[in-house]
Amino acid sequence: MSKRVGSKLRVENQKEIAPKIVSTRVIVPENISAPERVALSRQIYEVHRKIFSGTSAEEFHLHVLEPAAEATVIQLYLTSDCDIVGYCAFHRYWRRLKGRNVIVLRAEAALMPQYRGRGTTFGFGMIRAFVEKLRHPFTPVYYLGTLVHASSYHLFCKYFGQVFPSPDFEAPIEVQDQARALIDSFPDPAVTGADPFIREVGWVTIETEQERELNKRGNQRDVQFYLERNPGYLKGHGLVVFVPITVVNIAVALLSRLLERALIGLGLRQA
Repeated sequence: MSKRVGSKLRVENQKEIAPKIVSTRVIVPENISAPERVALSRQIYEVHRKIFSGTSAEEFHLHVLEPAAEATVIQLYLTSDCDIVGYCAFHRYWRRLKGRNVIVLRAEAALMPQYRGRGTTFGFGMIRAFVEKLRHPFTPVYYLGTLVHASSYHLFCKYFGQVFPSPDFEAPIEVQDQARALIDSFPDPAVTGADPFIREVGWVTIETEQERELNKRGNQRDVQFYLERNPGYLKGHGLVVFVPITVVNIAVALLSRLLERALIGLGLRQA
């Protein structure tokens, strides 16, 4: 398989999104052959291992390319030479919660540091979550993450009105029970019995200077909350984050992002 990701891959989308990230490609792993999935996994892993440690190529392949999900979609971020500089893998799972079918969304993402600053991978995840809600309007939909760095948690708090746990309010017991039941249906074990929402993920962020500076900002309540709740993030521990994908919550997130992009485009806000 060539650097160009292979002509046989089913390309769902390709568009200009940033000066340095020239194009994106959305690939559905189940629509390509097993050898192509392996070759693609190797290419993405070369990016992944520069951003995260603690995961072997085989573990990465099973977790990102071939998880036990009902559907997986992966967006690649490419340069003008078709080099892969990032990815966002988005998964849909069906689960039973209190006798009712629900949809659980999960994702993994990584982007080389020099291409960051516009919430690119997060934007793709929001759009996919919106699509899933449109497809299943009468089914409860939840995003369930095990976030291994404060920067990821900061983005959720930045865009969504409802994020649990939150530095601003205590999650209702019912919400905590729902999150606990759903996270227990996935294989990542709790680090200790004291806090069931800190999970052993194994992905360790290779922090950049920008990320270290974010951790030092005392005025970012969500960042400080994350660091206090999950001090072992550099050991590969992840904080469970539960986000109801309701019409209101996703609308608030999308509008917040559109406003932010408009302000950046007008030069009124820095990327």
